[in-house]
Amino acid sequence: MKKYFGTDGIRGIPNKNLTKEIISNVACSVEDILKPTSVAVILDTRSSSLEILDWICEGFSEKIEVINYGVLPSGSMPVLLSSFGHNLGVIISASHNPNEYNGIKLINKNGSKLQDDIEVEIESNIKNISLPIAHTSYKDSQDGYKVYFEFLNELIDFDLTNFDLVVDSANGSAYKTIDELLKINSCKFKMIANEPNGENINLDSGATHTNNLINKLKKGQIGAAFDGDADRLIMIDENGNTCNGDILILLIAKYLSSTNQLNNDVVVSTVMSNFGFKNSMEKNNFKNVETAVGDKYVAEAMSENNASIGGEQSGHIIISDKLPVGDGLLTLIYSLKSLSFFKTTLSKFREDNIKEYPQKLVNVELNKMPDTEQLAELELIAEKLFESEELDGRYLIRNSGTEPLLRVLVEASDEVSVEKFSNNLVNKIKNFLQT
Repeated sequence: MKKYFGTDGIRGIPNKNLTKEIISNVACSVEDILKPTSVAVILDTRSSSLEILDWICEGFSEKIEVINYGVLPSGSMPVLLSSFGHNLGVIISASHNPNEYNGIKLINKNGSKLQDDIEVEIESNIKNISLPIAHTSYKDSQDGYKVYFEFLNELIDFDLTNFDLVVDSANGSAYKTIDELLKINSCKFKMIANEPNGENINLDSGATHTNNLINKLKKGQIGAAFDGDADRLIMIDENGNTCNGDILILLIAKYLSSTNQLNNDVVVSTVMSNFGFKNSMEKNNFKNVETAVGDKYVAEAMSENNASIGGEQSGHIIISDKLPVGDGLLTLIYSLKSLSFFKTTLSKFREDNIKEYPQKLVNVELNKMPDTEQLAELELIAEKLFESEELDGRYLIRNSGTEPLLRVLVEASDEVSVEKFSNNLVNKIKNFLQT
């Protein structure tokens, strides 16, 4: 069982449950086990990010070179590693979490997130290390922005002038790159939530808060919302309807299949994907490989199955021929490329290709996360309710790997059944956890 690492790195509130001791000790243990010599660092726009970078440097010995490439989307890290020859990457970000959170994600020299067993080894090794007497310091560089921008720009081999976009950068790390990228390619677009001040990342904006974006859309426009570190993308179609990762994965998978780029006809998704998505996979004769929640597990399954595309309903999407991790900007380019190829709109594609089951996701805030035994009890409670109500659908109960939340997903063939079952299940869960 991991103490610090969740499903997507280490996260917490700096100087509360995310301390200098934790970060420095993890960095020191990373040096002992992975033996990096050159480390690339990128940040999101939180005011606490540079303080955490100092903590990281205090854990690394003076033998290690640390280059701070500044505010960049997390998907840029594999590009930096391959371009500049670093053998470790550190992303300082808490992704979609509120501003008071921050954290670190560790990326290996191949551009992928560390596997669980390595994270366990790093944590276990902390008791065997001592912080260096002479620690390293970082150097700033603007070169990373240039190579990442060029990487994305080379992929735009279609006409962007046919699109009218409203882009919500969540006051996060995509705000500058996506603005310049769309401008240089003559796309008609408007930016919102693109004035980060260190305290407003994800604030009523971005992929997890799309109401503001939906309200800004005019007839014929489509919306694109990133999260804080821009590794996920949620889109809004011309009718103001949210298009989550399921829709975008299907869209890009069909494009890759039509252009003979879909390896083995395999598409990877997680247990959160809608039943309608699974039906669409079958209709298109795609083999759907399902994983646990977490884009690192999606990436591992993609590697095992030599898959070209995989992702999560939340908008983390990996296009493995281009990057080994999710990148919302890359996903946007491929979504628009696919619509251009099929000569269709986002709303029309959705109408023609997928019939989604109604879903409801409730996040139950907790002071203490349920342990394995309590989760097993909750499963029994849910199973009894499932049988008594004869639900035509499914439920999923899981601990969040990034926040102190219990996530309760309910899916059924009609809205009334979803609402009824969800309310009853959440009430039973709260009553059980309070006793």
